[in-house]
Amino acid sequence: MQLDRTRIAIRERSFVEILDLALHVIRRQAPALLALLTVGILPLALLNGWLTSGIWSDYLETSFPAQYLFLMMLLVVWEVPLATAPATLYLGHAMFTEQPNARQIVRELGQSLPQLVLYQLMLRPWFLVFRPFLNEVILLERNPIRATDGSGRSTLTRSRTLHRGDFDPVGRSFGTVGVGGLLLVSLWVSMCIVRAVMTDQWWDLPAFTILFPLALWTVAGYFSVVRFLCYLDLRIRREGWEVELAMRAEQARLARAWK
Repeated sequence: MQLDRTRIAIRERSFVEILDLALHVIRRQAPALLALLTVGILPLALLNGWLTSGIWSDYLETSFPAQYLFLMMLLVVWEVPLATAPATLYLGHAMFTEQPNARQIVRELGQSLPQLVLYQLMLRPWFLVFRPFLNEVILLERNPIRATDGSGRSTLTRSRTLHRGDFDPVGRSFGTVGVGGLLLVSLWVSMCIVRAVMTDQWWDLPAFTILFPLALWTVAGYFSVVRFLCYLDLRIRREGWEVELAMRAEQARLARAWK
């Protein structure tokens, strides 16, 4: 692993550039990302279908199911950190190596799972807007819940330090909501139109119970890549991450030379 030879150029980018770069990353890493997103999303998508079955079975065929759509979006927003965790870990490893180690990803996911459940499921309302990159901190930096070595570098301390300062991360979070909402509507309607052309069925049960969740999770998967790239951009802007990587790479080379 060469820390100063990343597969994505380390430089500052605007939010629009990151949206475009995410598409290139997805194209290059499509098989692995699709598999890992499916592993994370499918169980939760089935759970959501079961949780919302009482709503659509009673109201979907008689009126527009606004309550169902709102509940489904709320569930997905709540579950996104857990569902996209395997893909985020993979992207972290794929930055530095052509073939990430699957066993290492599984091991790191298991080590991070308690903090994911605590901070991203149980305490999620407090971190949803003002700690948008908490998932990346938990998965990629792997600080302890409580610092025991005297450094004071716990997960929450590290997250607070990363997000402290101007409100650019929060602004990008609201930008994500705006762009994601437009993408969701356009993708869902497009899928419904294609289905209507092929089957002559429009706003029926599958349009809401299958196509809407599919569009919702597709957008969530795309923005998990966007969020990862925004996290890298934030570290570059605030911490000079590219300099840190170069120094760590040189340290590793010197250590090998002295062996």
